[in-house]
Amino acid sequence: MDNVIELKAPKVRARSIDKRIHPRVDSDDRLFAQVVLSAEDPALVGLTVAGRAVNFSIGGLQFSCTASIPPGTLLDLWIDAANRPGKFFLSGEVRWSRFTGLNRSGDSGYAIGVQLRPSAATDYQLWRDYLSQAAGA
Repeated sequence: MDNVIELKAPKVRARSIDKRIHPRVDSDDRLFAQVVLSAEDPALVGLTVAGRAVNFSIGGLQFSCTASIPPGTLLDLWIDAANRPGKFFLSGEVRWSRFTGLNRSGDSGYAIGVQLRPSAATDYQLWRDYLSQAAGA
């Protein structure tokens, strides 16, 4: 039979062990990150960058921006969730940073992974409640 197409099993790419504790929620929300402390590059302290969230979880988030922010850097974050009025104010530590290439404007792009830190002066509990509902929806 000449018109029979043989389907092959899909290829599964090997992934490193997933260290995620909480489920992720995809996002494209705006955010701002301000460097509070950077042992690797003290000149970054005070720098504020605008970015876009890629995904969120109760314990962390990934965002894209045009600045290289080294692991270990402490950030204050303002997240503008599109389906909720106001912004979340959170703090966290950069766990990883990867160069993603040049964007359409010719600017360098970076993906930044942040582990959130509970703090009394932030919206951490509101964030947990918000993400618990979003992950369950």
